[in-house]
Amino acid sequence: MMKNAKENGKKVRFIVKASAITLLLLSLMGLVTLFLLDYYLGKIDYHQSVTTVAVETEPADTIQPSEIPEGEQENNVSSQPDSTAEEIAALERRLIEQTSGVENILFDEDVMNILLIGYDSRGSDSRGRSDTNILVSINRETKEITTTSIMRDCYMAIPGYGNNRLNAAYAYGGGALLSETVEKNFQIRVNNYAAVNFYAFMDIIDMLGGVEIEISDAEAEVMNGYITELNGMEGCEEKTDWLDEGGTLHLNGKQTLAYTRVRYVGNADFERTERQRTVLEKVFEKAKQMNLLELNDLLNRLLPEVSTDMSEKEVLFLLLKGPAYLQYDLKSLRIPADGTYESLRINGMEVLGVDLEANKKLLEQEVYGSGLE
Repeated sequence: MMKNAKENGKKVRFIVKASAITLLLLSLMGLVTLFLLDYYLGKIDYHQSVTTVAVETEPADTIQPSEIPEGEQENNVSSQPDSTAEEIAALERRLIEQTSGVENILFDEDVMNILLIGYDSRGSDSRGRSDTNILVSINRETKEITTTSIMRDCYMAIPGYGNNRLNAAYAYGGGALLSETVEKNFQIRVNNYAAVNFYAFMDIIDMLGGVEIEISDAEAEVMNGYITELNGMEGCEEKTDWLDEGGTLHLNGKQTLAYTRVRYVGNADFERTERQRTVLEKVFEKAKQMNLLELNDLLNRLLPEVSTDMSEKEVLFLLLKGPAYLQYDLKSLRIPADGTYESLRINGMEVLGVDLEANKKLLEQEVYGSGLE
């Protein structure tokens, strides 16, 4: 009887010790997790969201290219004649009809829309222009992530600034105004934005070990021009990292950045946005395979380059859910879709006149699926 009591006492003491050790380990893990999350959160450049006061857009409000802030102007202004006055007026009227008094915004609590902005800025004093506008939609109901490229030449109603190309919004008001412009024109809730400088993009690709992409000979030739420019900025020899020819190639960060900038091969900016989505898909697949230490290194490099209007709480939520989101299915879209736009020239600018209603329906179908009432 006494022997059993002693044995029971030993078992109780063992259980107590094991529980205490387990609790201590869990507490330490919790502290380490909190420390790491606080460390990551401190690296991000947070911007308070600012609401722009909208004005009615009239044809007379159309912005001239020269009115965009110096250093942030586009270089694809055509010397060819503008479209006819009738064509331009028709587009302006359609913009007013499709963006005025809009209240039916696409929204679902299970869908988070984050506007990913890639900007081309060579100096710390310049915001640069938004060269890439990708709406990343995380649907927790369908467990899908949809990346939607919104072409920068889309002719949009920019709240407070009249009508212009989409990326003029970033030049005028940064990520907040660009997000508001997307939301106003496509009537889809943009929860937040995250802006990243393209020149940090090179290091991130290198940290991932590069990406494998099929390149045409024509693309390789144009890429070498961009690589030469990047070499000059880095003080490298002119032909460092040049491509001899196309093929299925393993690209480093510099070469991948050059690939995403190729515009005048194939169907101009349409194929350029496709290249950008291809790279994003490659990065997504690579990130899936990274271990915790590798993800830590990636976050340390990426987060200081991110500007966002998300709160620390919202970023914390994304960091915690990130591993689960990496397991979602990934699909991609392009806005405007084929057959839903026309090419025009306004004030010397090549623009895309977009059927906003048709593209809103596409977003509703592909991003929200059957989950939207």
